[in-house]
Amino acid sequence: MNQKSFYDLLNRYESGNCTEAEKLWVDKWYHNLNSHDFKDLSSTALEEMQANVWLNLNNTEQKSAPALKVKKLWPKFAIAASIMVAFFIAGLYLANYNRAEQSFLDENADLNLISKTNESDSTMVIALSDQSTVTLKPQANIIYPKVFAANKRTVYLKGSAFFSVSKNPNRPFYVYNQKLVVRVLGTSFWVKSATDKMPAQVAVRTGKVSVAENQKSSLFSFAEKKLAKPILLTPNQKGIFTDHQLNKTLVSKPIPLDEAYNIPTSVSYNFKEESIKEIFKTLSEAYGIEIKSDNEQIATYTFTGDLSKKGLYEQLDLICGTISGKYYIQGTSIVVSNKN
Repeated sequence: MNQKSFYDLLNRYESGNCTEAEKLWVDKWYHNLNSHDFKDLSSTALEEMQANVWLNLNNTEQKSAPALKVKKLWPKFAIAASIMVAFFIAGLYLANYNRAEQSFLDENADLNLISKTNESDSTMVIALSDQSTVTLKPQANIIYPKVFAANKRTVYLKGSAFFSVSKNPNRPFYVYNQKLVVRVLGTSFWVKSATDKMPAQVAVRTGKVSVAENQKSSLFSFAEKKLAKPILLTPNQKGIFTDHQLNKTLVSKPIPLDEAYNIPTSVSYNFKEESIKEIFKTLSEAYGIEIKSDNEQIATYTFTGDLSKKGLYEQLDLICGTISGKYYIQGTSIVVSNKN
């Protein structure tokens, strides 16, 4: 049974046009399917299992055996192999199937929904009914109501987009995608859907963002499945979703908070014989990121130099270069060390 034949069988089963034997087989297949957690298997694993079934089948064909035995055993083995192949093909399909978008459409069926895709090579800005804006990256798609509901604002995203959400404590703003649910009141942030090369991500520019796993992404609900623990992100922090886990780290290019919020500042990055301890305090407050050292000796050093018009990581590179040290990211903090 190939993939097409298997899907034809499922269609006939749903329409009530299959035989009793076929109906019995599909009923058993569904029963077995519910006893396996295919969501815990990757697409690669399912493909490997399917390939192994065919490999074993081919190897058996190549083995020499008496003609009489082959004649007797072949029908049973072929049926068993076909069932296994169909089982794993279906498992592969279900592992890749994601019902998050359909659930969003169903839950918002009473609203006038609009779907827009950025088919250009540059970004596209979309104004929403609440004065919020969405900047779609090329090939990204967003589904949103022409007018938001009275109690909440919801959109569904495929691809990557930057959101600038107007504040309204009485109407929280939700961004759904295949893997995540992002909840905000008024802030700006990036949402990136998962791809073959990159996991789903959320990066915050201003405000606070709550990120949780989208429970509607699975076709089946498994009692033993553990959803990712929700996380809260603040400016310059990023959440990454992999294997039902949400981890917090820092964005690749942190920006000062005054720049993010577009407010004036009197912070100077031109230091003259300033203690490293005070410089770390200045940078920590400027970026909203904890910067610390792993030993007290570093705090006694001083630094002279102009760090203006340089990114945070470049600033730290220059500081570390004068003390023969290095820095590394630890969760949402930065640790400076001069240990070899």
